[in-house]
Amino acid sequence: MVLVLSGMSGVGKTAIGVHWAHKHRDRFEGGQLYADLSAYRHHGGVGVSDVLAAFLRALGVHEQFIPIDLPERAALFRTKTAETRVLIMLDDVGQAAEVRPLIPGSAGSVVLVTSRNRLSGLVMDGAVMVELHPLTPLDSSALVARMLPPEQVDSDPEALHELIRLCAGLPVALRVAGARLVRRRHWTVSRLVRYLSDDNLRLERLSPEGGQRVNRVFDLAFQDLPESARRVYRVLGVHPGLDFGPQVVSAAAAMTIDEVDDALVELGEANLLEEMGGERYRLHDLVRLHAQRKAEEGETQEDRSATLNRITKWYLLGAAAADYAVLGATRWRLAEHDLTNWRTPFTAASGMAWFETERANLLAAVRVAAQNNWDDVTWQLCEALWAFYHGRKLFTDWLEAHELGALAAARSHNTVALARMHNHLARAHLELGQLPQANKELDVAWSAAKESASSRAQAAVLESFGLLHRDQRRFAEAANNFREARAISEELDDSRAIAMQNYHLGEVLVRSGNSADAVEVLDAALDTSEALNDEMAVARTKIVLGSAYEALKRDADARVVLDSAITTTRERRQPIKEAQALEVLVVVARRGQDVGLFRDSAQRLLELYRESGNPRVHEVSGWIRGGGLGT
Repeated sequence: MVLVLSGMSGVGKTAIGVHWAHKHRDRFEGGQLYADLSAYRHHGGVGVSDVLAAFLRALGVHEQFIPIDLPERAALFRTKTAETRVLIMLDDVGQAAEVRPLIPGSAGSVVLVTSRNRLSGLVMDGAVMVELHPLTPLDSSALVARMLPPEQVDSDPEALHELIRLCAGLPVALRVAGARLVRRRHWTVSRLVRYLSDDNLRLERLSPEGGQRVNRVFDLAFQDLPESARRVYRVLGVHPGLDFGPQVVSAAAAMTIDEVDDALVELGEANLLEEMGGERYRLHDLVRLHAQRKAEEGETQEDRSATLNRITKWYLLGAAAADYAVLGATRWRLAEHDLTNWRTPFTAASGMAWFETERANLLAAVRVAAQNNWDDVTWQLCEALWAFYHGRKLFTDWLEAHELGALAAARSHNTVALARMHNHLARAHLELGQLPQANKELDVAWSAAKESASSRAQAAVLESFGLLHRDQRRFAEAANNFREARAISEELDDSRAIAMQNYHLGEVLVRSGNSADAVEVLDAALDTSEALNDEMAVARTKIVLGSAYEALKRDADARVVLDSAITTTRERRQPIKEAQALEVLVVVARRGQDVGLFRDSAQRLLELYRESGNPRVHEVSGWIRGGGLGT
């Protein structure tokens, strides 16, 4: 069932949808999924594929098994939801086409859609259309009455009726007006009405759909705030994203966290701010427009630009800190950041969680930096976002951000940064299987790297060429690319890069049937990774080494390295890598007719496939049912 709640901004669509979802959550044993589609909007369109990826992750599908293409993601989503009822809420939908791929597979599921548009096209999909109108005078009175003492409501019904008319029946305006009366208890309803009705205070309309002058209500609430809260409100009018935490406000407003917290409390009590939980806040759409107006009225263009610059640099510093936590200090980075200025230390897990929380704001920061020609900030943000975009396969964000980063690097004539941006774009196209586009980006990256005379940049691009040629099954060329990159890294004494390039070279040699040569290379990669205390690099290398031993029928050696890799990947909660090791171990068990090893390995492999959404789950089930030791 699809239920569409449509209506003008401020009429309460989201509030009604959230209330219904909470009230009926017990009906949906498969859980609830929520997406604010405005956070996925790119160049006027919504990245529905990214929404599907987020839903699939929430349903337990590992990144490795989330398809690249939208139709395949939609098909997998329908499969995952075919036997369980789920409730899906899609907020701020722009058109019917954004909804159809997100409809689950089970008949008992419900999709709640909120939109300013009627989305009549969904009627053919069986959608139920509910158009919400501004509250009636009776309902408006009830909303305000719940906020005020009875004597204040009953004393002047005509004034209350006029207040409701001024608020146009919009819940957001009614709540702000009611909060004003709660905060100023000596004010009567009639006094508030007189104030709001003063023609000299009227501003131009903020609600073009209904043409109602609710702006006066917000303006009065703003005037009633202490100056610190007004300052924060104007800052929020400049903030480019939809939601935010107090830390970015502190950096933007040059206020302490305690001062910001106090200001946010004031805004919340005035009903100008929505608290989302977990120290996250947002402004209603109409309130955000009003905050933008107040920023324009109360701050010069130079002041607003400086505030926006502080916001983007705060997101840059946070991204850099998270990047260091996720990928470690040995990763080659062009930009240097003083991370002692970042107040909240990250672990690898919390760094990635921060990236997830701030995803929309980070892309907004890249856009803002690019629009303002803050070129260094633009490409440095892209560099810091690599760990997130690559790790989560956020291709829409990845490509848009790095295209802006490449333009910024070109404008600033920074050829090293230009090589890095195009190299990262190439890696996105490689992941998407778009090999011609990847080749084109690498040609540009290689030219920039050669012009820059940066050996590190050249090694990085050669490594990517090796991955391209590997995917094209041009194994000899791939091996040469990795050897060239390794030679440069050896000159630079870059142990991490040497280990990575030996790992890639060893994998290509195994794929091409040269497992004997691969063992020597992989042993070198293993020694370097162990010296760097990089446990996951050691485990990854041992998995490929196990494959080489298996191909050489050195089964005892294969078991030793694979058992070690399985232990590490299980402890580090890396199900895909653990599964890869188990896949090789199953082959070893079959060849040795080791029933116990096969049973234990296949059973664990089945568990991992089920947990991560691997489509081969039925194949492994068949192995176990049939004994599995035959070829």
